Amino acid sequence: MRHLIYATTAAMAAFMMSGTAQAGEIRIEGHGGVSWQGNSTKATVGAAVGYDMSVGALGNGVFAGVEESVDSAAGGSGTRWGTSGRLGIKVLSLGALYGVAGYHYGSGPNATSIGAGYQQGLGPVYGKVEYRHYMNEGGWRPGDALTLGFGVKF
Repeated sequence: MRHLIYATTAAMAAFMMSGTAQAGEIRIEGHGGVSWQGNSTKATVGAAVGYDMSVGALGNGVFAGVEESVDSAAGGSGTRWGTSGRLGIKVLSLGALYGVAGYHYGSGPNATSIGAGYQQGLGPVYGKVEYRHYMNEGGWRPGDALTLGFGVKF
């Protein structure tokens, strides 16, 4: 699964740099929420920087993006880094519905993730809600997270 995530993220980055993709935007965000794994639940906080582009060849309003993130769970359990790709469609007024997949590493087990989210723009700022399911390596139980984020687009 990890190799699929790497390949998908690399393909999205290459596609976004091609002439088929159109001008994009940088985004920086902070997010927080709750993560759970089995009977354990923890608060989580993090930040991300990403780049989204319109991909007109896939349809009107379709976009693709890549992102780097850093997250930490309450209780001093360490820091995890992540690389993700997302593909979505613009909906409603300034809204976006998307699917996301990534790979996460650092303290704790490495993991691949899949999920979905909704992002609502408010001019250059936005709010979002995102769910992710983590498939941990090394025999660890899978985990989940639900986060709320706020950011700014450039």
